[in-house]
Amino acid sequence: MALIADFYVIPPEEWLFATHRDVMTAKARVAEYFKLKGSLDGAERQIEEFVRQWALRQLLHNYKYPMEWIGEQIVIEEPVKMGSSTKEADISLKNKAGRTFLYLEVKKRGVDEAEFHEAERQLETYLASTHTATIGLVTDGDRVRCVRKKIDPNDFEYIPDIPAFGGTATQKALLVRELPPDPQARPTTGLKVITEQYERRLFEVHSAIRDIDGLHDDEALDELAKVLYTKIYDERFTCEQPANTPFRFQVYGTSNPSEAASTIRELYDDARKRDIEIYSQRIPGYERSRGVFKSSIRLSDTCLYRVVELLQEFSLVDTEADIKGRAFQKVLGPAIRAGMGQYFTPDPVVEIAVRIARPKAADLILDPFCGSGHFLTRSLDYVSQNQKAHLTEYAFHQFKFFHLHGIEKSERMVRIAMTDMLMHDDGHTNIRNTDSLLSFDNYPDIIALREDNTQDPAIFDLILTNPPFGSLLGEEARTMLGRFSLPQKKKSVPLEVLAIERCYQFLKPGGRMAIVLPDGNLGNSNVQFVRDWLLEHMLLRGVVSLPSETFAPFGTTTKTSLCLLQKKPADFDNEKRYDVAFYLLENIGYDATGRPRAGSEVEACITHMCDKITWELPE
Repeated sequence: MALIADFYVIPPEEWLFATHRDVMTAKARVAEYFKLKGSLDGAERQIEEFVRQWALRQLLHNYKYPMEWIGEQIVIEEPVKMGSSTKEADISLKNKAGRTFLYLEVKKRGVDEAEFHEAERQLETYLASTHTATIGLVTDGDRVRCVRKKIDPNDFEYIPDIPAFGGTATQKALLVRELPPDPQARPTTGLKVITEQYERRLFEVHSAIRDIDGLHDDEALDELAKVLYTKIYDERFTCEQPANTPFRFQVYGTSNPSEAASTIRELYDDARKRDIEIYSQRIPGYERSRGVFKSSIRLSDTCLYRVVELLQEFSLVDTEADIKGRAFQKVLGPAIRAGMGQYFTPDPVVEIAVRIARPKAADLILDPFCGSGHFLTRSLDYVSQNQKAHLTEYAFHQFKFFHLHGIEKSERMVRIAMTDMLMHDDGHTNIRNTDSLLSFDNYPDIIALREDNTQDPAIFDLILTNPPFGSLLGEEARTMLGRFSLPQKKKSVPLEVLAIERCYQFLKPGGRMAIVLPDGNLGNSNVQFVRDWLLEHMLLRGVVSLPSETFAPFGTTTKTSLCLLQKKPADFDNEKRYDVAFYLLENIGYDATGRPRAGSEVEACITHMCDKITWELPE
């Protein structure tokens, strides 16, 4: 039941915002009305200000907003920019940073249904135009209607009431940055770190998003990525401020879920702008290819409030990267299986590929079809575990931030991959949201990685990838892509065939490649031209035949193999003979439904292939 009381007339001498031009104009109209009628009876049916003043009193008396908010956080005639035009909202409630979280639209008392409906539409346009506000109220003193913006910014639903002021969050002490005891220590937040005890916290957050707002697992994962991106930004920014600076990512000190949610949405906007501002200066085309966090947070105020409650006291910056990574993977795997299996490479396949390829800190690494970015994060983990102790802090920083690169068409998957990289302590800025099969003009930042100022894209030491397969591209579709020699004179070719050549084009001479391919490319007679091309341009160092259930839990039973290749140098003698390693993997550690299966051969496979493949070019 709404807290708002029945309408009553407030005398003009008691009106709030008495010096505001609109209120003063209304008072002049009241004086004219009284002069003409001899009383104020019925004035509220001609002068809208009576209803606004009554609504303001309702906010103070019934909804318990503080009188101190008047003129500061409760304002009238607030400009609302809508495209090229600007309107003014009758009443706006703002958070401490001055961003609106609640709108009230009022009309003269007793307007007809058409005019009231028009006021409701006006309120909805305000909400649709304002990222931080999701709830509003429209009233003419007799009728009251409360609306909430749903996930789609142009879709609304009716709710029983607007939020009142108060709750336990208003009394809680703010979370502030605390200095570490050691003055020589790196900047820290002072918040709790996530330990193994709390590893499921991200899973709890994901479940809350799914359950409160009714999102599918993959949609909830997308929203979680935006929230984690926002929190990491807040921690990093606050660590640059003096001690006792309050964090913005918290519900403490807010009046209700709507104000708290507006603060987080504003923080998310700031994070996006700051990211683009910093990285656009050093990465060509950064905003176009990396600005994937332009999609708004789509969570309801109640859901966002709960998510922040669950995360606010923990530090993602101070928590060890391996714990954060594991915590995120506990959410990532099930969520991707639920709706994005085509973008997912199973952990055992990633593990086999990375450990056989043996990435080094000096390597420039690329996954041109990176999906969730798992090959990249595992490469980061591998270098951290096997080489970090022998690297300077600067060398490891260079590897993390500048040597791990990805390309992915799906905007949602880029957000998830970037978040996964952030949870592994960065590298996120090198994930590009574009098609990896376009002409090389579309990747100016990749070409800029060359030190010799040539336009040759063959700059990567290692490519790890699982390209999409199953789609056939005809001649017309291929005209939109870059230049390829493999499909010439072919009416249609599988997409993975173009992927093979694009990986070759990105790879420097002597560079290594681990690529998952359908077995048809290795045995079918109609793609003999692919095998001939591969053997002409690449050294086949090994093949791991994967069992048919490898991708079954993720939506496909296509039989695949992991191919290990090396790009021939220009002067390579094709008469040289060399060994090719092979492993028939029959047990990958799970069955076709994804249930664990005893007797995994993954470790035996890795040991065998690493013994056989040294990556030294044949003598």
